[in-house]
Amino acid sequence: MVASIKALDESVVNKIAAGEIIISPVNALKEMMENSIDAGAKSLDILVRDGGIKLLQVTDNGCGINREDLPVLCERFTTSKLTKFEDLESIATYGFRGEALASISHIARVTVTTKTQDDKCAWRVSYAEGKMIGEPRPMAGRDGTVILVEDLFYNMPSRLQALRSPGEEYTKILDVVGRYAIHRQDVAFSCKKFGDSQFSLTIRSDLSAEGRIRTVFGNAVAKSLLAFDMASVEELDIAKVSGQVSNLEFNFKKSITPVLFINDRLVTCNPLARALRQVYANFLPKGNKPFIYLSLLINPKVLDVNVHPTKREVRFLHQDEIIEKIALQLNEVLSKVDTSRTFKASTVLTSKPVHSASISRVTATSSINKSYQNNNNGQTQNGQTPAKRYENKLVRTDASQAKITTFLKSSQSQATSPAVVLQTIDRQEINENHSEGAAKENLPIPSSPAAAVIEKSSKYQIHAQERIEVNLSSIKRLREAVDESIHRDLTDAFANLTFVGVVDVERRLATIQHDLKLFLIDYGAVCYELFYQICLSDFSNYGKIILESANNKGLRLIEILSSFEHLTDDFILGIVQRLWDMREMLTEYFAIELTAEGDTDKPAQESIQLRSIPLLLKDYTPPLAKIPFFIYRLGTRVNWEVEEPCLEGIMRQIALLYIPEIIELVDLSGKDVDEERKAEFVARNEEMSYSLENVVFPCIKRRFLAPRSLSKDVIEIANLPGLYKVFERC
Repeated sequence: MVASIKALDESVVNKIAAGEIIISPVNALKEMMENSIDAGAKSLDILVRDGGIKLLQVTDNGCGINREDLPVLCERFTTSKLTKFEDLESIATYGFRGEALASISHIARVTVTTKTQDDKCAWRVSYAEGKMIGEPRPMAGRDGTVILVEDLFYNMPSRLQALRSPGEEYTKILDVVGRYAIHRQDVAFSCKKFGDSQFSLTIRSDLSAEGRIRTVFGNAVAKSLLAFDMASVEELDIAKVSGQVSNLEFNFKKSITPVLFINDRLVTCNPLARALRQVYANFLPKGNKPFIYLSLLINPKVLDVNVHPTKREVRFLHQDEIIEKIALQLNEVLSKVDTSRTFKASTVLTSKPVHSASISRVTATSSINKSYQNNNNGQTQNGQTPAKRYENKLVRTDASQAKITTFLKSSQSQATSPAVVLQTIDRQEINENHSEGAAKENLPIPSSPAAAVIEKSSKYQIHAQERIEVNLSSIKRLREAVDESIHRDLTDAFANLTFVGVVDVERRLATIQHDLKLFLIDYGAVCYELFYQICLSDFSNYGKIILESANNKGLRLIEILSSFEHLTDDFILGIVQRLWDMREMLTEYFAIELTAEGDTDKPAQESIQLRSIPLLLKDYTPPLAKIPFFIYRLGTRVNWEVEEPCLEGIMRQIALLYIPEIIELVDLSGKDVDEERKAEFVARNEEMSYSLENVVFPCIKRRFLAPRSLSKDVIEIANLPGLYKVFERC
């Protein structure tokens, strides 16, 4: 039988809400202390019995409560600190929801005694389940409020049984009172157990910050303090950061939870605490724990305090940047005192006490904001030891670090600048199925064997020659256009990339890492811009790839273009003649050499053949199956009448030729796929991945200027701090 849905009884709702806000006596005390401070109290006296379970009383000298407000004091969502939701953006008080006293009254017996400055007497009244019992009774009293909470969780036995021993609960109460006493330096605090004549903690209102820390945490902490101050940072909405932290002489094995206040609110900010401890880990011996007290003042408009029922957590904008800024400042503060240490010396040869010996060490830790990369066995350029970065900022930073494959690489690869490198291609083979040229132009794939061009071999000839300086104004303007189109951040990302791997050779997708971010990129689009820029920078200084075949018939332009069945003979002859007329420029500027048999002034068009294409990048050969499209587009997509568009058009076509080929994916687990095809796909895939990782992407890292138009082809898919946040939630 399906149960019907009905509204919960109001008393049940209130108990559930109370259980979320008040989970132990220390939570009830924290709420009451914050109400007293909001009321302007300069003195708080706290009385505790059985760890706050039997009795918890807070006495303050604040402004008191008006008699007219007493009937609604313990009703839910009644408050004097908030009128509309937008007020949360500028909230400057601890309380704002009007739930604390209401929640306490639903799980304990509450008595309030209060007197304002205008009242002639104090008023006392009791509450149960959010309602006032009877009428307020007049009685003698001083200005301020006394809130007495008895029999906490008397009607919630499961929660009562889950509490720790009274002694442990009292320790928690002393801890939270001490933390507020350190921060609220204008307020006096006292706390004692019921029936004791001595106070467990007493803080005078005129006591200094160092004195308060000494009273709460002891002399060992107080004598090892460093002042921490950080000026405002407007772009991060930071008004001020101040506090006290332990120096490097502090030797304490017990961990002290950092005392963190954000806009005067005691909070637990785990990412900040973890970052600060990580900074100390760079300085302190293993096992030593620091003391940290920090107060952050942030623009209330960027702070969200309404994210947790107990208000112990907050959220704010620029969290990662603010944490890193504070960590850098702490690193700087500690670096200034990181010159000498005092250690207790001991010996096994004598039982006599040995006095402390001051052991000086000359060491300085480099700032966290400096690069973590180095090539000097973990040392920076000035010989300093690099600061350890936070664990959510540690990444692999160099893909070129030695791997086993490094030692298998041929030793014949040498730098050859300045030089002309000629690569000879000596075997015929064609890839008839893949070319982005056909896809972009909606052209049919060449099917004639006459278009066959060549499989690469690795035979190089090096001829040294002087570099030709180009003074063509059109080339200078094209170079300026590239400079003006640079996307600075994207260029920096490529200049400092770490190649991760190829994702999809059919869609030409790869992943790279920059700093803490992982990017998915279209390496076809990137290579197009790269090779165009190489064409520009090396204009008229290219190497040559010499093309050869058994009888050179396959290199004739007419035979190459005849593979496009939609082209007429006259159209093909027109393309051949146009390229032949421009052969001198093509040879001089672009290393595109055309040859012919017989009379070179008026040769038979059937004999004109392609002898060489430019070599832009050593150890990388363009997909030669795309040469038919290269010749076709040279004849049809270049404006041969105007110099600048002509030169740009030719270089664009060379860049298209050099884009890595598309490799059609093959299902290696498919039983209906030929084994030879699977093996061919694996070999081509491995060759492509090797070329990209070891030739193309190192060139990109070295010389690529990313244009703004490329931003659509680069997508951030992950970042390390974001992943850490996910893990923290898990």
